[in-house]
Amino acid sequence: MFQFLEMIPLFLGLALAPALPGMGMEPLPPPVAPIVTAAPEETPQITPPVETEEPPSPTEDPDSTPSQDPVETKNSLYILMYHDFVREGEPCGLWTMTDTRFREDLQWLSDHGYTTVLPSQIIAGEPLPEKAVLLSLDDGYASNYEIAAPILEEFQAKAVISLIVERRDNSYPNAMTWDMCRELLDSGRIEFGSHTYNAHEDGRWVQRIGDETQEEYEARIFPDIQKSIDRIEEELGTRVQYFAYPQGRSDPWSDEFIQSRFDMTVTSEPTVADLSKGLYKLPRITVYMDIPLSRILPE
Repeated sequence: MFQFLEMIPLFLGLALAPALPGMGMEPLPPPVAPIVTAAPEETPQITPPVETEEPPSPTEDPDSTPSQDPVETKNSLYILMYHDFVREGEPCGLWTMTDTRFREDLQWLSDHGYTTVLPSQIIAGEPLPEKAVLLSLDDGYASNYEIAAPILEEFQAKAVISLIVERRDNSYPNAMTWDMCRELLDSGRIEFGSHTYNAHEDGRWVQRIGDETQEEYEARIFPDIQKSIDRIEEELGTRVQYFAYPQGRSDPWSDEFIQSRFDMTVTSEPTVADLSKGLYKLPRITVYMDIPLSRILPE
């Protein structure tokens, strides 16, 4: 009896054991490997297949041109504002810059990959370089011709000069003459814009004053701006496209008039200009002797 009980585990083991080949029973199939999928954030690296020419699918037009990604447009423009220039060692006021410092500025721009552009290029819609900067010189001092222009020539840099036109007509001693303007224009690196005819000089600029009515305002400002345009075009034989607001201050009463006559206008807000928002009232940054360009522009 005890021998029979001892044999029971053996019988059970034989009954439960998988059948062996050749014993008249099919072997168990091999286990199926589990399917592994990559986690959503883990994109596997795939080696691109060798390209082979295949006929187009029925839904494709074999003559169609494949679409291309749109070209990224540069819209950031730094506009730097300068005025008068003096030789190194001469008295230098708030609105003046020494020749040494101006040369240092242009060297810094060159060293850090900046490219100077002109208003006409921007107005024409030419693509901006990677790091674009517009050098704007206000008022039209004789030093722009005598000091700044040779340094611009040295660096093959471009600039726009906004003229207070009445100073040329009345031969101010520290103002460029029309002959100087024509010579700079012929260089191809200098363009000229308006800074009003005389409204800049009377201290009221382009803003309305006191209890001035709109009719009085328009009678004061509109002829002044139009005269600046007419005189520049008469003397230089070129269309005036650029206007710099005196003191950077505009007025809604003249917006329509000014924008109907100029393609680009600038104020004096110290920030970068975004051309995607249009070409009117673009901000620009005043450059002072005691503030290096490294604190104004990104490297």
